[in-house]
Amino acid sequence: MNNLDPEDAIYLVDAFLDEYKVDQHGQSKGDSKKSSKLCVWIDEDKDGQPRPKRHRAGEKRKRDSATASIKTVSCAPSTRTAEDSVIIENLVFFPLNTYSLIQDVRDLLGSGAEQPCPSDWRNRQTTSLESWTVMRPFMLNNMLSSEKPKEGVCHHCGHKAAVVMCRDCLPRSLYCTACDFSTHEALVLHNRASMVEGFFRNLPPSTFVQEDEGGKFSYNEKDCMLPIIPPCCDCSTGQTSNDLVESGYWPATVNFETLYMVDLFTTYEDLKITAPGMSRQAFVSMLECRTKLFGRSGKICGDTMQRAFLEWAYAKFEVDKLSQVQHFQCPACTPSMLAVAVDGNRKLYRFKSQPGPDGFFDGVFLANDAEVSSFVDYIHGTTGHNPGKGRCGAGQWTAARESANKSASKLDEEGVEVAVCRHGVLLKGLNMFCGEIFAYPLYLQKQLASQNVQFFCSDVVCKYWPYLQKVVDRCPELEDLMNMRPFLSIMHAKAHSWMCELKWGGRNQVGAGTTIGEEVEQVNSFLSRAAICSKYMSKAVRTDMLTIQASGWNKRKAENLDRTLAKRCIKTVQRIAEATKDLEKLTAELSLQQDTVQQWVTDVQQWTSGPTIQNDLQRTIEGLYLGIKQRKFQLYRQSGGNKRRHQLRRKIAVEKKALEVTINDHNATIGEAEKLPSPNELLAVDNYSWPWECNGDMERKKNVFDKVMLLARLKEEEFIVVREVKQHMEYMKSVAGQIEEFTFQLTEDTNGKCSTEGLMENGREGLLCVLKRRLCEVAAQLATARTTYKSILGLQTLPLDDFSEDEDSENTSSTDEELGE
Repeated sequence: MNNLDPEDAIYLVDAFLDEYKVDQHGQSKGDSKKSSKLCVWIDEDKDGQPRPKRHRAGEKRKRDSATASIKTVSCAPSTRTAEDSVIIENLVFFPLNTYSLIQDVRDLLGSGAEQPCPSDWRNRQTTSLESWTVMRPFMLNNMLSSEKPKEGVCHHCGHKAAVVMCRDCLPRSLYCTACDFSTHEALVLHNRASMVEGFFRNLPPSTFVQEDEGGKFSYNEKDCMLPIIPPCCDCSTGQTSNDLVESGYWPATVNFETLYMVDLFTTYEDLKITAPGMSRQAFVSMLECRTKLFGRSGKICGDTMQRAFLEWAYAKFEVDKLSQVQHFQCPACTPSMLAVAVDGNRKLYRFKSQPGPDGFFDGVFLANDAEVSSFVDYIHGTTGHNPGKGRCGAGQWTAARESANKSASKLDEEGVEVAVCRHGVLLKGLNMFCGEIFAYPLYLQKQLASQNVQFFCSDVVCKYWPYLQKVVDRCPELEDLMNMRPFLSIMHAKAHSWMCELKWGGRNQVGAGTTIGEEVEQVNSFLSRAAICSKYMSKAVRTDMLTIQASGWNKRKAENLDRTLAKRCIKTVQRIAEATKDLEKLTAELSLQQDTVQQWVTDVQQWTSGPTIQNDLQRTIEGLYLGIKQRKFQLYRQSGGNKRRHQLRRKIAVEKKALEVTINDHNATIGEAEKLPSPNELLAVDNYSWPWECNGDMERKKNVFDKVMLLARLKEEEFIVVREVKQHMEYMKSVAGQIEEFTFQLTEDTNGKCSTEGLMENGREGLLCVLKRRLCEVAAQLATARTTYKSILGLQTLPLDDFSEDEDSENTSSTDEELGE
């Protein structure tokens, strides 16, 4: 029976599938309550016992051909025949061959390899745990055995007894006293351990083991020479010179009394970027523990280490600037930026401390405080600043109140206001001193106006834009800022009034694509982790550290930019197809023609500009609803401690009770059809459709309007991504051209007139090498990006260099026509 002919097996499979289809789709109404499942798979273990079922949602059970068997469950009598019974019995009798054959047929049909199931992962974890359980006593024995000193002769001379083991000299790790002294006189940073006392005693670099005439061993001290590149000697003068930086060290003081390895600073910088909340004290404590572990002694001065690190970081920043590295510029948004998002981060406050000097990076990322203060005073003096209540409809936003925190007397800076592009690249920031006043985003908008920004995104742009119009009326030199278009962040719009979202929301702005305007929230989630230690820093150190971390964030964004744009392109194409189907399905359900759809879109647009009639009770309900929504947004975004969150939660609970009372009063005066749901049901919906606003079929019209706007924005995004791909490629080629031009200038400039003041001859030669390396890196990035874009955009035969301005203008006009339709 096991040697079943393949043709017979295929016949059995076909009969089995026919039986399954009949039972699924051909049963009579009287048998509808009976199980339509012909058979099920039951996994069995090696002892033949059924395995326990899994109850996790969506989990698929893998059928193991070695252990699974087919058990008959039920079959409708009207569809069962004698021949079928024989077939089913045969199937039960040959479960292994049948399943293997089905799997082979699936493979031939190209169904693809079976994806690993969660049960595979669990089996691997169980196997790994069992293996470690068996291995654990053995590993414990090995750990104890490794503590026993090794007996043997020296691995280097071969005839004296070994007394020292060096863990950095593997595989020849055993030394006698003489070989240890001669070898590690130069390799002073190796980690050695003495074995003369019957255990491993870690030895500092300055300690060596000496054997006297009686065969006894003693510990002695010696002077150690730091491993450096051999010094250069000038035969004409007899003077020698050595560059410690070239040997990989950086001075802790100007007298070079203490040195740090540059690798240490690189590690510290990487940790500050990947783990922004790690403090300097924690890093220094880790270094001290490692120092003690390997037998060394001495306390590390954290202040000295931090000062030396900042000096190194600033020198590296200057080298990057000479090699044409722009840390706070987005390659895909240069020279034309679609949107910039601005928002404040109140978690990045700093407690008051003694005033000190400015930081190395003052004005690089965080704007100079004096310049910002002068601009704010000018705007407030010209416009007659009057802090508002920050209301949007009946709701109130903290960001629009233009007031300081109650605890501001304990702080020097209340937070940071940052501006980012739609790719999450940090562009500019400033310190906040008097709350989230509108003059701060106005300053950032003015600083970024030269980058041809089309949209200005904000959480309260519905209040900011009228403020900007007022400022421009009094300060005509800022009139160019009105060339930007307002954009209300997508997610925050859900906590604004319905009319506000329709008028200012990003989904309804022509030309914005699928920009969400919330990119600054992603950046703030990174910067907020640095607040745990930056709030105790001095002003200068805080500025420097935040700049270093922001530039590290941007570096990672720039390195992954080609993959980011490629993913956006793929998702946009997929979403266009989905949005088209959704719109067609909705219009079919409502039996709408194309002209009717356009008329509904026009009705909604006109409705948003009309007045809304509300009584006091309705206005109170809407205000409480929006207030609770907005406090929930602020709960973790603006609150850095549990005390503040507890206060917000109490206010939310009080407002929710007041909302319930107000809703009951409202429902008592109206008919059953217009009654409002309970507060919990009401708050579960974003932008609830209030009966006093949605008259007639306006809610249905808005649903159609949202579908039309989403499809239009997706079509825009498809073109926008391609344009950003082009800008990215052109930016990298432009950087390569600048490097080549600067290299040529340095090579031809024999008189030192090039823009490298302060550099000596050896510094200029080193700069040439840096430029060559930088050019090689840009060329590699350009090649990688070109490969990525070609494979994603389907440009295998058309190089990206062939994009022309004529093609861009044609794409722009076609997109505008589609939107106009």
